[in-house]
Formats: sequence, C-alpha cells, structure tokens
Amino acid sequence: MPLDVLIRVFAVLTTQLSLTAIAGSGLSWSLASVIKGAPIPLRELKEFGQSLQIDAIKALFLVAIYSSVASLIAWVAVLLSSAA
Repeated sequence: MPLDVLIRVFAVLTTQLSLTAIAGSGLSWSLASVIKGAPIPLRELKEFGQSLQIDAIKALFLVAIYSSVASLIAWVAVLLSSAA
C-alpha cells in the first residue's frame, strides 16, 4: 500500500472518529441538560445530570486536542512523503 493512500486513510478515519465523538458528546450534553433541568425531586439524579454534563464538556475538549494532534501528524506525514 503506497504511503499517500495510507495517509489519506488515516486522515479519513480520524475525521470520522472525531465527528462520531463530537456527536456522542453533544447527545450526552443535551441528555444531561434534560436530566438536570427535569422537575424530578431526586437529588442523586440531578447530580448525575451535572456530572454527565461536565464529562461531555471534558470529552469535547479532549476530542479537539486529539483531532488537532492527529491532523498535525497527517500534515507532517504528507510533507515527508512529498519530500521523499
């Protein structure tokens, strides 16, 4: 398998994985907002909604960092493969 094809496959898989993680985090955040704001008198459920919301925000930050690193790796690989 040529190197440029391998780089493209890596870039596409990274993009798809990042989009899936962002969609999952968004869904988790919206579900947490509904749980947190629901008129249910269970304190544990509201605390679970708050912790789920915080975890979703942390996941979004991590996805942003890791996708930036993966893009940088793919960019460097393209530069190295074009120089060879």
